[in-house]
Amino acid sequence: MSLLKIPLIFSSALGVHVSLTPPNAPPSKTEVVHGTFNEWVITQHVNYGLLVFKSVYWALSFTEIAVITSRAIDTNRLPSVIQHAVVPFLRKIEVTPITSPFLFATAVVIAGGFLRRWCFRTLGHLFTFELSVRKGHQLVKTGPYSIVRHPAYTAAALQYAGILFLHGQRASWLRDSGILERVPGLKFIALACAVERAITVISLLRRISQEEEVVKSLFGDEWKSWAKVVRYRLIPGIY
Repeated sequence: MSLLKIPLIFSSALGVHVSLTPPNAPPSKTEVVHGTFNEWVITQHVNYGLLVFKSVYWALSFTEIAVITSRAIDTNRLPSVIQHAVVPFLRKIEVTPITSPFLFATAVVIAGGFLRRWCFRTLGHLFTFELSVRKGHQLVKTGPYSIVRHPAYTAAALQYAGILFLHGQRASWLRDSGILERVPGLKFIALACAVERAITVISLLRRISQEEEVVKSLFGDEWKSWAKVVRYRLIPGIY
Protein backbone atom coordinates (compact mmCIF):
# COMPACT_ATOMS: atom_id res chain seq x y z
CA MET A 1 0.00 0.00 0.00
CA SER A 2 2.85 2.39 0.84
CA LEU A 3 4.36 1.99 -2.63
CA LEU A 4 1.19 3.48 -4.11
CA LYS A 5 2.07 6.66 -2.26
CA ILE A 6 5.22 7.21 -4.31
CA PRO A 7 3.58 8.47 -7.55
CA LEU A 8 1.31 10.72 -5.48
CA ILE A 9 4.26 12.25 -3.63
CA PHE A 10 6.11 12.76 -6.90
CA SER A 11 3.03 14.28 -8.58
CA SER A 12 2.55 16.86 -5.83
CA ALA A 13 6.22 17.86 -6.03
CA LEU A 14 5.95 18.14 -9.80
CA GLY A 15 2.83 20.30 -9.43
CA VAL A 16 4.73 22.66 -7.13
CA HIS A 17 7.71 22.71 -9.49
CA VAL A 18 5.54 23.59 -12.49
CA SER A 19 3.69 26.28 -10.55
CA LEU A 20 6.86 27.98 -9.31
CA THR A 21 8.93 27.77 -12.50
CA PRO A 22 8.69 30.88 -14.74
CA PRO A 23 7.47 29.84 -18.20
CA ASN A 24 9.41 32.63 -19.93
CA ALA A 25 12.62 34.58 -19.58
CA PRO A 26 12.43 37.62 -17.28
CA PRO A 27 11.16 40.80 -18.94
CA SER A 28 13.56 43.58 -19.82
CA LYS A 29 13.97 46.54 -17.47
CA THR A 30 11.87 48.71 -19.76
CA GLU A 31 8.99 46.19 -19.60
CA VAL A 32 8.86 45.82 -15.81
CA VAL A 33 6.37 47.92 -13.84
CA HIS A 34 8.12 49.22 -10.69
CA GLY A 35 7.07 51.49 -7.90
CA THR A 36 5.65 49.62 -4.89
CA PHE A 37 7.09 47.84 -1.88
CA ASN A 38 4.71 44.98 -2.59
CA GLU A 39 6.28 44.48 -6.01
CA TRP A 40 9.74 44.55 -4.42
CA VAL A 41 8.68 41.68 -2.11
CA ILE A 42 7.51 39.62 -5.07
CA THR A 43 10.75 40.35 -6.95
CA GLN A 44 12.79 38.99 -4.02
CA HIS A 45 10.69 35.85 -4.08
CA VAL A 46 11.26 35.43 -7.82
CA ASN A 47 15.01 36.02 -7.50
CA TYR A 48 15.67 33.92 -4.40
CA GLY A 49 12.60 32.28 -2.87
CA LEU A 50 11.47 30.17 -5.82
CA LEU A 51 14.63 28.08 -6.05
CA VAL A 52 14.87 27.60 -2.29
CA PHE A 53 11.24 26.55 -1.89
CA LYS A 54 11.36 24.13 -4.81
CA SER A 55 14.63 22.64 -3.59
CA VAL A 56 13.28 22.05 -0.08
CA TYR A 57 10.04 20.59 -1.44
CA TRP A 58 11.84 18.18 -3.77
CA ALA A 59 14.26 17.19 -0.99
CA LEU A 60 11.42 16.32 1.39
CA SER A 61 9.54 14.48 -1.33
CA PHE A 62 12.53 12.36 -2.38
CA THR A 63 13.34 11.66 1.27
CA GLU A 64 9.84 10.29 1.89
CA ILE A 65 10.08 8.22 -1.30
CA ALA A 66 13.46 6.88 -0.13
CA VAL A 67 12.00 5.99 3.28
CA ILE A 68 9.18 4.04 1.64
CA THR A 69 11.55 2.34 -0.81
CA SER A 70 13.95 1.31 1.97
CA ARG A 71 11.14 -0.78 3.49
CA ALA A 72 10.14 -2.36 0.19
CA ILE A 73 13.42 -3.53 -1.34
CA ASP A 74 16.27 -5.81 -0.36
CA THR A 75 18.83 -3.23 0.75
CA ASN A 76 21.57 -5.88 0.87
CA ARG A 77 21.87 -5.46 -2.88
CA LEU A 78 22.73 -1.79 -2.54
CA PRO A 79 26.32 -0.47 -2.43
CA SER A 80 27.83 -0.91 1.02
CA VAL A 81 28.20 2.82 1.61
CA ILE A 82 24.43 3.25 1.16
CA GLN A 83 23.71 0.21 3.32
CA HIS A 84 25.74 1.57 6.22
CA ALA A 85 25.39 5.34 5.88
CA VAL A 86 21.93 5.93 4.41
CA VAL A 87 19.63 2.95 5.07
CA PRO A 88 19.93 3.06 8.90
CA PHE A 89 18.87 6.71 8.90
CA LEU A 90 15.97 6.07 6.53
CA ARG A 91 14.70 3.22 8.70
CA LYS A 92 14.56 5.47 11.73
CA ILE A 93 11.96 7.57 9.89
CA GLU A 94 8.42 6.23 10.05
CA VAL A 95 6.26 5.49 7.01
CA THR A 96 2.80 7.05 7.16
CA PRO A 97 -0.21 5.51 5.40
CA ILE A 98 -2.33 6.92 2.59
CA THR A 99 -5.24 8.70 4.23
CA SER A 100 -8.24 10.65 2.96
CA PRO A 101 -6.71 14.00 4.05
CA PHE A 102 -3.49 13.07 2.23
CA LEU A 103 -5.38 12.25 -0.97
CA PHE A 104 -7.45 15.42 -0.77
CA ALA A 105 -4.48 17.71 -0.11
CA THR A 106 -2.41 16.05 -2.83
CA ALA A 107 -5.25 16.56 -5.31
CA VAL A 108 -5.46 20.26 -4.36
CA VAL A 109 -1.70 20.76 -4.82
CA ILE A 110 -1.78 19.03 -8.21
CA ALA A 111 -4.87 20.99 -9.28
CA GLY A 112 -3.13 24.25 -8.38
CA GLY A 113 -0.17 23.28 -10.53
CA PHE A 114 -2.41 22.24 -13.41
CA LEU A 115 -4.32 25.53 -13.29
CA ARG A 116 -1.09 27.55 -13.20
CA ARG A 117 0.20 25.59 -16.20
CA TRP A 118 -3.06 26.30 -18.05
CA CYS A 119 -2.56 30.01 -17.37
CA PHE A 120 1.04 29.84 -18.62
CA ARG A 121 -0.03 28.20 -21.87
CA THR A 122 -2.95 30.57 -22.41
CA LEU A 123 -0.88 33.73 -21.98
CA GLY A 124 2.15 32.32 -23.79
CA HIS A 125 5.07 34.76 -23.95
CA LEU A 126 3.04 37.40 -22.09
CA PHE A 127 3.19 35.52 -18.78
CA THR A 128 5.94 36.71 -16.45
CA PHE A 129 6.25 36.44 -12.69
CA GLU A 130 7.18 40.13 -12.65
CA LEU A 131 4.47 42.73 -13.28
CA SER A 132 5.32 43.82 -16.80
CA VAL A 133 4.02 45.21 -20.08
CA ARG A 134 5.56 43.28 -22.94
CA LYS A 135 6.05 44.29 -26.54
CA GLY A 136 2.86 43.64 -28.49
CA HIS A 137 0.91 43.07 -25.28
CA GLN A 138 -2.64 41.82 -25.77
CA LEU A 139 -5.65 41.38 -23.51
CA VAL A 140 -6.15 37.62 -23.29
CA LYS A 141 -9.77 36.65 -22.64
CA THR A 142 -9.77 32.91 -23.38
CA GLY A 143 -9.14 29.75 -21.37
CA PRO A 144 -9.11 30.32 -17.60
CA TYR A 145 -9.27 34.08 -18.26
CA SER A 146 -12.82 33.59 -19.50
CA ILE A 147 -13.78 32.34 -16.02
CA VAL A 148 -12.01 34.75 -13.65
CA ARG A 149 -9.68 37.67 -14.31
CA HIS A 150 -6.72 36.40 -12.26
CA PRO A 151 -6.75 32.59 -12.41
CA ALA A 152 -2.98 32.29 -11.88
CA TYR A 153 -3.38 33.91 -8.46
CA THR A 154 -6.33 31.64 -7.73
CA ALA A 155 -4.05 28.70 -8.52
CA ALA A 156 -1.23 30.03 -6.32
CA ALA A 157 -3.53 30.47 -3.32
CA LEU A 158 -5.19 27.09 -3.92
CA GLN A 159 -1.88 25.29 -4.13
CA TYR A 160 -0.48 26.97 -1.02
CA ALA A 161 -3.58 25.95 0.95
CA GLY A 162 -3.07 22.39 -0.30
CA ILE A 163 0.62 22.42 0.72
CA LEU A 164 -0.23 23.64 4.21
CA PHE A 165 -2.86 20.95 4.66
CA LEU A 166 -0.72 18.21 3.11
CA HIS A 167 2.31 18.84 5.32
CA GLY A 168 0.87 20.75 8.26
CA GLN A 169 -1.87 18.40 9.42
CA ARG A 170 -1.05 16.38 12.52
CA ALA A 171 -1.05 13.03 10.70
CA SER A 172 1.15 14.23 7.82
CA TRP A 173 4.43 12.48 7.08
CA LEU A 174 6.39 15.64 7.87
CA ARG A 175 4.93 15.92 11.38
CA ASP A 176 4.29 12.26 12.23
CA SER A 177 7.31 10.42 10.83
CA GLY A 178 9.89 11.79 13.27
CA ILE A 179 11.99 13.49 10.60
CA LEU A 180 11.56 16.95 12.14
CA GLU A 181 13.20 15.66 15.31
CA ARG A 182 15.97 13.70 13.57
CA VAL A 183 17.18 16.34 11.11
CA PRO A 184 18.68 19.37 12.90
CA GLY A 185 17.28 22.67 11.71
CA LEU A 186 14.51 21.12 9.62
CA LYS A 187 11.75 22.62 11.78
CA PHE A 188 13.17 26.09 11.19
CA ILE A 189 13.58 25.48 7.45
CA ALA A 190 10.02 24.20 7.10
CA LEU A 191 8.60 27.11 9.07
CA ALA A 192 10.68 29.65 7.12
CA CYS A 193 9.49 28.20 3.81
CA ALA A 194 5.87 28.30 4.95
CA VAL A 195 6.15 31.91 6.08
CA GLU A 196 7.99 33.01 2.93
CA ARG A 197 5.40 31.38 0.71
CA ALA A 198 2.55 32.89 2.74
CA ILE A 199 4.04 36.38 2.36
CA THR A 200 4.38 35.83 -1.39
CA VAL A 201 0.81 34.61 -1.87
CA ILE A 202 -0.52 37.57 0.15
CA SER A 203 1.64 39.91 -1.95
CA LEU A 204 0.26 38.40 -5.16
CA LEU A 205 -3.30 38.94 -3.96
CA ARG A 206 -2.44 42.53 -3.00
CA ARG A 207 -0.99 43.03 -6.49
CA ILE A 208 -4.38 42.46 -8.16
CA SER A 209 -5.58 46.07 -7.90
CA GLN A 210 -2.31 47.47 -9.26
CA GLU A 211 -2.29 44.94 -12.08
CA GLU A 212 -5.84 45.81 -13.05
CA GLU A 213 -5.00 49.52 -13.16
CA VAL A 214 -2.08 48.80 -15.49
CA VAL A 215 -4.17 46.62 -17.81
CA LYS A 216 -7.08 49.09 -17.71
CA SER A 217 -4.77 51.94 -18.73
CA LEU A 218 -3.49 49.86 -21.67
CA PHE A 219 -6.77 48.55 -23.05
CA GLY A 220 -9.40 51.00 -21.80
CA ASP A 221 -12.87 50.12 -23.09
CA GLU A 222 -11.78 46.63 -24.15
CA TRP A 223 -10.83 45.86 -20.55
CA LYS A 224 -14.08 47.37 -19.23
CA SER A 225 -16.13 45.22 -21.62
CA TRP A 226 -14.23 42.11 -20.58
CA ALA A 227 -14.61 42.95 -16.86
CA LYS A 228 -18.38 43.19 -17.33
CA VAL A 229 -18.46 39.67 -18.77
CA VAL A 230 -15.81 38.18 -16.44
CA ARG A 231 -17.01 39.84 -13.26
CA TYR A 232 -14.97 37.98 -10.65
CA ARG A 233 -11.29 38.31 -9.90
CA LEU A 234 -10.45 34.99 -8.23
CA ILE A 235 -13.45 32.78 -7.41
CA PRO A 236 -16.50 32.56 -9.68
CA GLY A 237 -19.62 33.87 -7.95
CA ILE A 238 -17.72 34.96 -4.82
CA TYR A 239 -14.85 37.37 -5.49
